[in-house]
Amino acid sequence: MAKSSNLREFQEAILAKLKDAANQVGVESSSRLGVVVGSKKYLVRLNEVREVLPVPPIVAVPLTKSWFLGTTNVRGNLYNVSDLAQFLEMPPTHKSVHNRILLLSTDTTSQVALLVDGLLGLRSLQEMQIETLDEDSQKYFAKQKLVDDEKNQWLELDTESLVQDKNFIQPI
Repeated sequence: MAKSSNLREFQEAILAKLKDAANQVGVESSSRLGVVVGSKKYLVRLNEVREVLPVPPIVAVPLTKSWFLGTTNVRGNLYNVSDLAQFLEMPPTHKSVHNRILLLSTDTTSQVALLVDGLLGLRSLQEMQIETLDEDSQKYFAKQKLVDDEKNQWLELDTESLVQDKNFIQPI
């Protein structure tokens, strides 16, 4: 029971910080949400994530790409759910209690949900070094490549490019 309450407190703290960041319009935050996608660690700008949720029931849509998982209803709003790892040509996300969906909030679209392997919490860009963005990283929709003090490599997800990608827009 203690583990589930700790997890709930962790999620509530992240959601509170996401809401605070969203309320600071025009202020660029150095904090990013760290997530695991397949074998990679990603950073997502806080103002590009509307909400982080445990994986809700998803209704499959026939005749679509395997990475397009289907549609889900979140408080009366329909979201298209995609397995980000599989879209990026990594193995499909292994289903576990740690999986989460990120409800994106971008200038282009607002009905996109991404399935990720799990959350790694908030990360500060001030504690990381920027590395040269190589061609391999660019195919993973990375804005920039960073390395933290523990030598972990991170990719900052370019959500705008992702949701505007012709393959992502048309999952048929």
